[in-house]
Amino acid sequence: IPMVRMTNVGLLPGPDSLESMIAATDDGVLMDTNRSWSIDDKRLNFQFGCEIGWEIKGGKRGRLLRNPTYTGISPRFWGAMDMLGGRSELTFWGTPNCGKGQPMQIGHTGHPAAPARFRGIRVGVRG
Repeated sequence: IPMVRMTNVGLLPGPDSLESMIAATDDGVLMDTNRSWSIDDKRLNFQFGCEIGWEIKGGKRGRLLRNPTYTGISPRFWGAMDMLGGRSELTFWGTPNCGKGQPMQIGHTGHPAAPARFRGIRVGVRG
C-alpha cells in the first residue's frame, strides 16, 4: 500500500547573511541543531525543538538558551519568513529515514537550507 512520505524540499539561497539577520533583529531567538519534531498527519500544525539557542537583543547575540522550541501552522510559518541566508551559508541536511509501515518501509530524504528569519513565531525557551 502506498504511504504518504516526507518530501525532498529545499529553499533556494536568498540575499542575506546570518550576521545581517542578527543585526536586523531587535528581539528574537537564534536556534540551532534540531533535536525533536512533531507534525500532524495533515502537515499543518507542528513543533520543533533545538539543542541550543541564543537570545537576540538589539541586533546582538546574547545569552545562551537550552532546548528552545518553536511551533506553528505551516502556511503561516512560511509566510512569516522575511530574510533568507545566501549561497555561502547553504547547508545540505539529510534525514536518516522516513520509516513507516508493517513491515517497515524506509525512504531517505534531504533538503538544502540556509539560515532564515521568521517574524511572530511562537517560541519557548529555558535559560
